[in-house]
Amino acid sequence: MDPAKALKVGLAILAVLVALPFVMRLWPEPLTMERIRQGFEASDLPVEGMRLAPKPSNESVNELNFMVGGVSVAVYQYDNAGTIARYQEYNRKDPGTAIVESWNLAQSLGAAVPKQTPTRCVRRGYFLLVAIGDDVVTLNRVVEIFEQL
Repeated sequence: MDPAKALKVGLAILAVLVALPFVMRLWPEPLTMERIRQGFEASDLPVEGMRLAPKPSNESVNELNFMVGGVSVAVYQYDNAGTIARYQEYNRKDPGTAIVESWNLAQSLGAAVPKQTPTRCVRRGYFLLVAIGDDVVTLNRVVEIFEQL
């Protein structure tokens, strides 16, 4: 092998070895239930009653439940992309319901005015956060904290 070429290869390997620790620090940590717990506890919101469910629901592997300023929050961890997609769709408003609500069709036919509790559903990887409560500002703050973890 040519000495100049060997020197270039050696310098390239050395540069990669020197840069590797810095690149690894920039790499984001994987999301875990413990990291979610720490993130919400470190936030400026009052977190109450945080606990892992002994029997997770909605076909999830793990479930973390807690209250944040009157908002009920559940974080589900899944091991199957199809299952998490299905439960994410369950928590979305379907287009037909959105049209009926926006045009007040049910009320024009004499139905009672429904009181919808505001809900936010956010997916991040194999984690699904469902927050339910009357305070929209707190709901948005919970979603913001979850997305920044």
